[in-house]
Amino acid sequence: MNPFWTTLSDNLKVCGRNAKFFLCVVIAFFGVPVLIAVISETGARDYIFPVLAWVGVFAAVWVAVAIRRARRRRRERLERRPLSCDELRVARSKLIRDRNLRTNLRVL
Repeated sequence: MNPFWTTLSDNLKVCGRNAKFFLCVVIAFFGVPVLIAVISETGARDYIFPVLAWVGVFAAVWVAVAIRRARRRRRERLERRPLSCDELRVARSKLIRDRNLRTNLRVL
């Protein structure tokens, strides 16, 4: 591997995930306009732009479904289920033990 890419890779490992994201954004920032210019100058624009529109619709639906699933999972995670008889017994015994411990500490 080229020393430039090796050094860049090692530096990105040290910086964390945000550095990798930044590098991807910079590449996309310069790459997307070049790609659009190439597509618009060739005859492929008559075929590619309608496909891109459908890809955008698919991506929007996918993001909406992902958000709905995440919200549903969050709601399910926050629900509290009733305690079993054994869990109630253990919780009550802990409360009684703590109350007795506090009373004994006050006496001292």
